[in-house]
Amino acid sequence: MNYTASFTEESKPTFKNWLTLVVLSSSLMIIIIDASIVNVTIQAIRTDFNASLRDLDWISAAYSLVYAALIITWGRISDAVGRKTIFIAGVTTFVLGSIITGAAPTIGVIIIGRIIQGLGAAMASPSTLSILSSTFTGKSRSVAFGVWGATAGAGGALGPLVGGFLTTNFSWRWAFYINIPIGILAVAGALLFIQESKDTTRKQTIDPLGIIFASFGLAALVFGLIEGQTYGWLTPKGSFAIGTWNWPLQNIAFAATMFIIAIVFLTAFVVYEIWLKSRGGEPIFDFSLLKFRGFRFGLITVGVVALGEFGILFVLSLYFQGVRDLTALQTGLILLPFAVGSFFTAPIAGILASRFGAKWIVTSGMTIEALSIFSISRITQTYTPLWQFIPVFLFYGIGLGLAIAQLTSVVLSDIPPQFSGAASGANNTVRQVGSAIGVAILSAILAAQITTVSQNDLAKNTILPSYIKTSVQQAFNSGLSAGDITSSVSSPVSNTGGAAPSGAGTGAPPSGKVIGQQITAIFNDATTQGTRYAALFAALFVLLGALASLSIPGAKAKATRSAKAMDLQTKEALAPEI
Repeated sequence: MNYTASFTEESKPTFKNWLTLVVLSSSLMIIIIDASIVNVTIQAIRTDFNASLRDLDWISAAYSLVYAALIITWGRISDAVGRKTIFIAGVTTFVLGSIITGAAPTIGVIIIGRIIQGLGAAMASPSTLSILSSTFTGKSRSVAFGVWGATAGAGGALGPLVGGFLTTNFSWRWAFYINIPIGILAVAGALLFIQESKDTTRKQTIDPLGIIFASFGLAALVFGLIEGQTYGWLTPKGSFAIGTWNWPLQNIAFAATMFIIAIVFLTAFVVYEIWLKSRGGEPIFDFSLLKFRGFRFGLITVGVVALGEFGILFVLSLYFQGVRDLTALQTGLILLPFAVGSFFTAPIAGILASRFGAKWIVTSGMTIEALSIFSISRITQTYTPLWQFIPVFLFYGIGLGLAIAQLTSVVLSDIPPQFSGAASGANNTVRQVGSAIGVAILSAILAAQITTVSQNDLAKNTILPSYIKTSVQQAFNSGLSAGDITSSVSSPVSNTGGAAPSGAGTGAPPSGKVIGQQITAIFNDATTQGTRYAALFAALFVLLGALASLSIPGAKAKATRSAKAMDLQTKEALAPEI
């Protein structure tokens, strides 16, 4: 039965309502766990498919881009069609994407699976938030949101451990298959316990042109950032091809063209959204809200910080498993202090915000984050004792917990209640976009350093013959791992019976074992230096976010803000940030 949930006074929740909370929290759990699982499975995927660094970038970025582009639209569709219906469809789509990702025979299929997962998450997330808001009222709503936030924190902490355990003891594929039983239970629970609800107070509209302009613009931007690592930024340094189609231009790189396309589409997006608003339409991004100072500088803070916060975890996972030879489980364990620090300080942030003001808690948290990431850039070496990372990660988690718990509240501090839904959606979208772009940027920095450092190390190397150095450098430029490079350059030596290829000069070439040792040493040095540089830039991004937050109005969160606005702030702060 359909109904419009509208509460004017507090109603006591029933046992069925609490079961609804369990179903919604379970759905949140698989989305949060899946997002954090990817970082610890990435090296295993790389090994199985001989994947390059840009392939791994797409596995992460594809999910975030689709999620960011569609979450506001699906929120509107769920309000119009029915939140329960879209929730079930979203969880089902997410599970389908998980199955495709887990069973994927190639990197391309994995990326397709991640796109489908992103679509499912964009469908399910806003539906769950709306259902939760319409199911609980008053004090019970606060309790429900507290459980919701605790679930998000637990998912963030459990993700690396669960993913690491499954990857180490079974296969990285099971890190995605685990979503299947949880998803089935969530759908069954939704059918049994969740009542359908719609928003009949206003006509829900969709902005298809806005979606197209934003999606193509953001995709082109990320495409250029990722593919430029391999095929050149301005002028071509390799032949870019998709299937049988080859990039035809000789004087301009494919990445540069993507940047031009991104500028065109994103400019069209801004112009069209402003025009649509002026005609009385409902754009997916309401630029008129930027007149509110807190919202304007708050979004800048969210976007810039996201560039560093999420990308650095991607890079560190490659370092720990690629350079330090940690298993996925060991990587999850060493990252655990980060999740623990965030989980335990997020609740404290609210108490501190009521005393000192949310803005200053956010600024302080980001400053702690920036200092922690900068410390990572300083202590990271090829043989840094692993215990030295633990207090830094804990400190980083403490800063993140302080910042994320209050950031959305600060962003929405001066937004009128009637616009809080649109502002919350914009906040979430900017964060996801920042995450995707951050992974691409930090990965590009990592790739550039690997190329530069390996080139210098190879030039100084007196053991590897010149014909092997050329092959090794080409492989490093392609973003391959040490094992893949060793296999590719050792086979010609083996096939010639240990003799150098014709024209390679005199003298017996080094053995395959020696070649492997030299390549591994160069790879470890290059990746370590790349990690240090990536962490340095991540720290700079977060520091810039902290500085941007100083421009946000410093008044404490308004105690008289309507329940609806407060609910939206709490939900946005607790759930999607992990």
